[in-house]
Amino acid sequence: MLADLLKQDDASASEGFDFYSDNAAGVHPRILEALVACNRGFVPPYGMERFTRRIDSAFSEVFERECFVFPVPTGTAANGLALGALAPPHGLIFAHRNAHIVTTECGAPEFFTLGARLALLESPHNKLAASTFESALHGHARRTVHQLLPAVVSLTQATERGTVYALEEIAAISSLAHAAGLKVQMDGARFANAMVSLDATPAEMSWKAGVDAVSFGATKNGTMNADAVVLFDEGLAEKARFIHKRAGFLHSKMRFMSAQLLAYLEDGLWIANARAANANAERLAAALASVKGVELNDPVQANELFPRLPARFRRRLKSEGVHLRDWPDATGNLFRIVTSYCDGESRIGAFEKVCREFGGGEANATRSGE
Repeated sequence: MLADLLKQDDASASEGFDFYSDNAAGVHPRILEALVACNRGFVPPYGMERFTRRIDSAFSEVFERECFVFPVPTGTAANGLALGALAPPHGLIFAHRNAHIVTTECGAPEFFTLGARLALLESPHNKLAASTFESALHGHARRTVHQLLPAVVSLTQATERGTVYALEEIAAISSLAHAAGLKVQMDGARFANAMVSLDATPAEMSWKAGVDAVSFGATKNGTMNADAVVLFDEGLAEKARFIHKRAGFLHSKMRFMSAQLLAYLEDGLWIANARAANANAERLAAALASVKGVELNDPVQANELFPRLPARFRRRLKSEGVHLRDWPDATGNLFRIVTSYCDGESRIGAFEKVCREFGGGEANATRSGE
């Protein structure tokens, strides 16, 4: 059975999920090579081998200061571990109401913090505004044993709508948080895509802007099953160390996760992958701009697009084998398109071709919203 599945060509193997999610993309060949290369001999278990011992120093070089790094298998694990280290059970975690930790992690923040509550805030394009956060802080200024203790603000970078916090925006929110005694956690599931978009360094987009903990995403950008929590404080790291073990994230064969992360960072592979994914998103955004009746619901700043698409245009894309993921919205015509580092030229080209055709004679015959 497996042999038959492996014989499928690339077109049939894609199963129409080209732009469904960057999670649907394959593992980068260099990551696979690293997995094979580290699969030799017998080494100490539970992160005591040379690969995991190198992780802290490798990330410290990238982030330009001492880092304490915990490999984890998923983004949910990263967010849960980071928030568990930052917030007490009686704590309050501020986040956008549509943040991934709110909508798509099955209560993991509450689970890992042993009871902390999420305070949901609203701002356009899934980005918390500093003014919104400041007002929320004022609303929770009274701190007695009868109220939850404001503990953390969580920022998603890039956001669930593909928008990106500017460095000044991160710094402004961090300044408010620290002045009020809170920590700042960054859900960086698409950390690299946001960083490339800003033309920033890892340091500039994290600790230099006041971030205390980063959920460092890599799976969406080339690894198989390796993300990480990056902490900049030894005290927080000591707390995280026990949660990491207790949650079952201290894999006995940790070398296979650590080798992925090392290969991901080596020679800037992660940055090159993010640039490729963002460039693909720019191409699709430019192509969609020529199609009558198409409207981008949010700015395209990383590798996600949220267009409103006419029905006839959607049908034509489907006929070309491009099956788009609809996104919850009152109008019913909002879709999410996510590009990756390994999008094939044939698929990108096919998408652009349909857009060109609809931008010409065929588009003129299509009524907006049809």
